[in-house]
Amino acid sequence: MKLKKIALILFVVSLTVCNGFINAFAMNTGFSTNKMSAEEQQVFLSNIKLSRMSDEPQKNAIVCFDVSNNGLIAIGSASLDNKYISVYDSSGEYLYGYVFNCNQSFGVQWDGTNIIIYFVRSDVAALFDSNGTNIELRIIEDTTENNSYWNHYVFSKEKTFDGNRYTIKNNMSLLNVFASSYSQLIKTDSNGNETIIYDVTKTQMPKTVLAIIAVLLFIVLVINVIIRQGFKAKGQ
Repeated sequence: MKLKKIALILFVVSLTVCNGFINAFAMNTGFSTNKMSAEEQQVFLSNIKLSRMSDEPQKNAIVCFDVSNNGLIAIGSASLDNKYISVYDSSGEYLYGYVFNCNQSFGVQWDGTNIIIYFVRSDVAALFDSNGTNIELRIIEDTTENNSYWNHYVFSKEKTFDGNRYTIKNNMSLLNVFASSYSQLIKTDSNGNETIIYDVTKTQMPKTVLAIIAVLLFIVLVINVIIRQGFKAKGQ
């Protein structure tokens, strides 16, 4: 009987330790999620081809950001199909980052010292450590609460940490209304003092101007085609 009791106690203890070990690596997210099959995980990771970057990539406009409990800042940016997440300290010094393939919108969130990347169209939450090793993959449920979390946290233009307010904005005067991403990340302390942590205004402004010109030329081309088709129809 004593041996059975000892064996039972050891089993319960080992089960508790294992559960604690698993939970320590479980993803902490504001989304409600479901499990992802091993096959789906393998295919997804193979498609995004995420890798760690020691050197800072070329700075691009901000599409998403988050601030960790340690004051580290993760900034998401895009260049064609390549997406980047760059990690900076509180003064804006680059520490490390990730590059991955992605042809959809994405968001970022800190989970302790790890980072969760949210893939919008795929509805996937992917947890990575600072070395770029995947820890967990989950499917984000399509719910009203999750839609609210997308809008009010993941893609929020403002985050607060330790009394400091972090805000992403544009500083391109009238061109601000045409920008789909952001050129600056500004930290505002409790006294109202502002510090620019990240700024790509000089490079972003010409890109925005070119994008506006391209759109205007496309509109002119479409109108021209419609007018010509109208004249042809009248001639017939």
